[in-house]
Amino acid sequence: MLSLGWVALRAAVKTVAFIAAVLLVCGADAIDTPCDGGHRCKNGATCIKVSRGGIEQNVCICKPQYTGWDCSVELDYCKTHCRSYRKNVNCQQALCNQGNCISRTEYPFYSCDCGAFYTGANCEVEYNPCSQPATNPCDHGVCTFVRGTNQVMCQCKPGWAPNPNQQVMKLSWNGADIFVAPPCSGKTRRGNPCMLCRAEAKAMWHFVFLLSLGILLWRLVSGVYVSIAYRNANTTQ
Repeated sequence: MLSLGWVALRAAVKTVAFIAAVLLVCGADAIDTPCDGGHRCKNGATCIKVSRGGIEQNVCICKPQYTGWDCSVELDYCKTHCRSYRKNVNCQQALCNQGNCISRTEYPFYSCDCGAFYTGANCEVEYNPCSQPATNPCDHGVCTFVRGTNQVMCQCKPGWAPNPNQQVMKLSWNGADIFVAPPCSGKTRRGNPCMLCRAEAKAMWHFVFLLSLGILLWRLVSGVYVSIAYRNANTTQ
């Protein structure tokens, strides 16, 4: 990752190194007066007259945003001139990571559009609901943000389950739409909450069955007692 200060520092070192090379090769007396009106330096470059062995040449000292022997090539740090030292990393990624690199004509000659989910000078800091503790929507769960689909997934911790009364919600985050899963706010006693529901339903079924059986037996027994009492009454008469 290249910082804004590093880009300017490297441009300044490049200019100083060039002047030092001219002095080293041509001698301390090589830099004389400014060039005459016939020089070809462009884009506000400074032209110096260099002489060696009686031969004079014009040399262009480019401004930081230009390069080339006559300073006619405008530097594009976002595409070709960033000099990334990481393998398989282009200038766009080296300067702005997950953001969009925009070339500028003023220092530092580029800027980064980080979009909705990154921040920082070089878009190096994640910025989504999961990266901010205060905005974590998962309650008792691990929050995961899925780039590309803008989904917020919640992996519930043991003893917790997604709230059954909530569905996936569509919310706005920094100007972009995100889709947030139900929070882990449903507490479970043990095991899978679906298994608990099945166990509770089974227990309820057993209770209803036993209650019905008890009522049936009670009615049968009551009928027997009534029949015996009726017979005894007829016998005594």
